[in-house]
Amino acid sequence: MRSLRTVRRGRAALLLTLATAVMSACGQDSPTAASDPATGPAAPAVSNRPFFSGAYLGDDLSTPERIAGAIRDFGEKTGKQPALVKTFHDLTCDFSATGWCGRLLQQVRSTGATSYVALDVRWAGGPRTGVLGPIVAGQADADLVRVARQIASMGAVVLVEPAWEMNGNWNFAWQGSMNGGDRTAPARYAQAWRHIVDVFRREGASNVRWVFNPNVGNPLTNSATGASHWNWYGNYYPGDSYVDYVGAHGFNAPRLWGGEWQAPAAMFDGPSADHMLSDLAARFPTKPILIGEFASDEGSGDAKARWIRDAYATLRSHPNVVGAVWFNMNKETDWRIDSSAASLAAFRAAMNDQAITVAFR
Repeated sequence: MRSLRTVRRGRAALLLTLATAVMSACGQDSPTAASDPATGPAAPAVSNRPFFSGAYLGDDLSTPERIAGAIRDFGEKTGKQPALVKTFHDLTCDFSATGWCGRLLQQVRSTGATSYVALDVRWAGGPRTGVLGPIVAGQADADLVRVARQIASMGAVVLVEPAWEMNGNWNFAWQGSMNGGDRTAPARYAQAWRHIVDVFRREGASNVRWVFNPNVGNPLTNSATGASHWNWYGNYYPGDSYVDYVGAHGFNAPRLWGGEWQAPAAMFDGPSADHMLSDLAARFPTKPILIGEFASDEGSGDAKARWIRDAYATLRSHPNVVGAVWFNMNKETDWRIDSSAASLAAFRAAMNDQAITVAFR
């Protein structure tokens, strides 16, 4: 497949929570601003540091022929081009200068944006599930070597997020639930991640920045189980020397998956999210946090517009969060920022923040 977003998001309730709190080193909550689960943060203090906006522009627009125009159109629509443009590919894709994926990434670069590649780690002839052991055994090495060399030849920085949402339960071939479904699975995932990074480094792909993005919380329990459960996200972490950015994916859509509508300030850090954002900040204090995917359903009235406003205020107030990628596609629901006039206006207002930069650095 040349470019893919083959995702089945059979999430249970309360997929995401976006935090305003940061844990201290001793593990106690230390909120940056008082928050209420229903109304969101109370006057968050917005940081002046650069913040990288990002977008996934959808399957139809993520082609070599259309992506550059789509990036410019998104910038005109929102008032600011994304610094990061996410695309989805597997190991069979050709990232050479004349290959489909290579041309796509070159077109992203031509707009001044930086490519953020979600890398599906399946390969031609490999298993369709349970891929972690075979990756460690070297069965994907031929494709890994080729892709690493091709991305290395680009010269420009490329963010790579291999095997995302590893703690989910929606049939991704690399998820723990599809690789034994027990406490041995996260260790196999971490070993496979290290193998992939080692191959890229050996082949000279020093321009790659590695992004570790689980799904928010623990989708197998949707409760605050923490490290007591084998599927806790931290069990999958491959080690500081193999990761440049940490983060989380999350989507607000109770009409799809049940549960209640949650304001972003109550999210990514509530009990159902296993206090993930606080835990990321406390556990990996030297790692910048990059939210690899997030979006909201429209809801009723101007709920989505308020959600967008609150989400960016929350993210911008967090001392460790350096960027976020909006999932701008009409898929399970209309996640796009222009699903309503009010939502688009809210997104444009968020982009007025002068610290939100159009260049990744």
